[in-house]
Amino acid sequence: MAARATLSHDDYTVGWICALPLEMAAAKLMLDVIHPSLPRPPTDQNTYILGNIGDHNVVIACLPSGAYGIVSAATVAIQLLSSFRSIRFGLMVGIGGGVPNGNADIRLGDIVVSQPTDISGGVIQHDLGKVLSGGQFQRTGMLNRPPKDLLTTLATLQAHHFTEESRILEFISEVRAKMSPRIAANFTRPIKEDILYETDYDHGASGTCIGCDRLKLKSRPPRDHKEPVFHYGLIASANQVVKDGRRRDQLAQDLGVYCVEMEAAGLMNDFPCPVIRGICDYADSHKNKEWQGYAAVATAAYAKELVLVVPIDQIKTTPTAQDTLADPVHRFNIPLDLTAVPVIANSVGRQDELDNLWQYLQPTGSPSRKVATLHGLGGIGKTHLAIRFARDHRDDFTAIFWLSGKDRNVLLQSLSFALNRLSGQGWDSEATNDREVEQRARHMLRWLALDGNSRWLMIFDNIDQYSPFNSAASEGYDIGEFFPTADHGSIIITSRLQGLTELGEPFPVLQIMLTYVDIPTLANRLDGLPLAIVIAGAFMRETGTSLTEYLQYYQESWYELQLQSYPGRQYQQGNMLQTWMISYLGIQKRDPSAADLLLLLARFDNRDIWYELVEGGRRSSNVPDWLKKAISSGLAFKIGIKSLIGFSLLESKQQEGSYAMHSVVQDWCLHIANTNKNVNWMQLNGLALISVGYSVPSASNRNYSEFQQRLLPHADHICHLDLSDDNIGLWGAFHGLGDLYSDQGKLKEAEGMYQRALAGKEKALGPDHTSTLGTVNNLGTLYSDQGKLKEAEEMYERAPTAETLKH
Repeated sequence: MAARATLSHDDYTVGWICALPLEMAAAKLMLDVIHPSLPRPPTDQNTYILGNIGDHNVVIACLPSGAYGIVSAATVAIQLLSSFRSIRFGLMVGIGGGVPNGNADIRLGDIVVSQPTDISGGVIQHDLGKVLSGGQFQRTGMLNRPPKDLLTTLATLQAHHFTEESRILEFISEVRAKMSPRIAANFTRPIKEDILYETDYDHGASGTCIGCDRLKLKSRPPRDHKEPVFHYGLIASANQVVKDGRRRDQLAQDLGVYCVEMEAAGLMNDFPCPVIRGICDYADSHKNKEWQGYAAVATAAYAKELVLVVPIDQIKTTPTAQDTLADPVHRFNIPLDLTAVPVIANSVGRQDELDNLWQYLQPTGSPSRKVATLHGLGGIGKTHLAIRFARDHRDDFTAIFWLSGKDRNVLLQSLSFALNRLSGQGWDSEATNDREVEQRARHMLRWLALDGNSRWLMIFDNIDQYSPFNSAASEGYDIGEFFPTADHGSIIITSRLQGLTELGEPFPVLQIMLTYVDIPTLANRLDGLPLAIVIAGAFMRETGTSLTEYLQYYQESWYELQLQSYPGRQYQQGNMLQTWMISYLGIQKRDPSAADLLLLLARFDNRDIWYELVEGGRRSSNVPDWLKKAISSGLAFKIGIKSLIGFSLLESKQQEGSYAMHSVVQDWCLHIANTNKNVNWMQLNGLALISVGYSVPSASNRNYSEFQQRLLPHADHICHLDLSDDNIGLWGAFHGLGDLYSDQGKLKEAEGMYQRALAGKEKALGPDHTSTLGTVNNLGTLYSDQGKLKEAEEMYERAPTAETLKH
């Protein structure tokens, strides 16, 4: 290749790093022109090959011979950027071990390109972490993702390969044509069969696989071509080579990686770049060097194709790597880590809520701190909404920290653990006691308060214990204590407690409206509660239960069905029953009357409950003390309701001046009342029926028809409840319900209510009591209106004044 005029260090804009001399040789083959060497400063120990690919001037560096691994790669990258200060983007190119799995049919000679995901920058250091009690290994730390411009270039090339043939074979043919046969043989695709052994079949003592048992080969369909296949996904990196099939498959299962290697993790924070690996073995005990030459040249050819996609004008406008690394935004850039966060999939809806959150929290808006409180019923989808927001906007914030706020100690541990994700802070060791946990947490908060570090997002999840005054008698704590002192940044809080809205902008999370064609009945029955729908779907999928059967089981055996239905990993706060029971016990401890009131309200139609409706319960012959207290006045009622709303078990409907309860919460309350020996559920049924029956207005009342229509859903809901016979108030309530149904033209229902009222009054008061005869009169009138003249005549004979009263 002919040389051309010597250039300066500042003329080189693409940095290409290799780990092995073989890889450097393959990279050199891809240069269109090789340039003369340039002097190196004394601090730079690297060896370089200079040249150009198209209009791009490229500097190729290789790790020192025998000095493999993460630290060596980082050293090479730092020295390269120090000598060549105009480098705009970098590449890590070489060979690696393939990790075949169900998502990718990876073969020898294929190419794996690192690609960021929601929870990774594209490269995972799989040996960085700590060993927990019981021997479990927990990975810590996250590596940066490549610059956005370079990811765009990768996407362009990836899209090109969907419609056009790759130029890799063309480039390989060009360079091999210029080689002697002996040299070309180093980079020729092996003729031998590409074979993969069973995971647990280890290689023998021989240097080759000639003696290995071919019955242990995995069966794979043959390919109909010889071209490398490109796989875009995660790459695992560490200081130790992986040559064990079991370890390889465990990494695939745990991390979903496509390739394993030993250098990339050392580059991503100091030389962010895509990692391109040619597959030369399967990272098992059968690995050998037979495919290394071909894999190296194929990968180098892919890298050349990628470089040629980058427009030269883009290079000129792209900041240098040095400027990018020195930029405050990059200095505070921490890749998104959702490894400790519930996994969500197939999430739907809520786009308006996400848009509203972004409008408020976007870091380019107000420079002041912004706090959004997502509050709502347990299982309604608060955590899912926060996770989706974090994923959708991971590139809009320099750092996103997910913190568990289950209690104060857990939150301190979350902050302490988050410190591991910061590089260069001098806090590499784990905390060994509570004092160190507190110190690390405070250091984390100080880092968030640094000048210039204003584009972060903190998500405090599951803050269901809150006490702004840190009272010794309270189990809660002040979440505000864990806000960084600087007036910048964005914060999301998820909680069942409405009281937390005082800390920032409230964002109530309501039920979702599902419109799937196949489950409208289920969505309606569960009132759009996401966790309830997930539980239902899991049970039907795992048991082969039809929708009709599930709804029948739901009606007959609600509690047992919930216990048998596990929602999956995406719900890690416990199931609905646990969440709501914690809320209920918290209310019971603070305000026992409010806890009893909750169970009573569950007896009504859940969509529209108001004070005057419940107040009718005072007509019972035996009003319990807790109800006397709860309905002693409109203010007392609202104080009790406040506790229920505070835990999101009840919802205020301010425009209607009433309250609503989610239908699944109502089902849970009915279960609690019916199974708790300390709750008189029969009494609750009676109180609810009496409340509705004595609230029915007469025709002389203003707006009586409108008010009766408001009562009708409650009447329909409670008229079939089991009742005791010792409450005289019930019979008057049945009479009132008969009046309601009669006035609303529901004559059959009215007849049933009057008959129940008459039977009770005759037994309790006697057949000639004035109240009994009043019911006889109304029943006679009803029979007459129905055309049942014989029955009407019988009623009139019992109450001679009935016909007179009628007129």
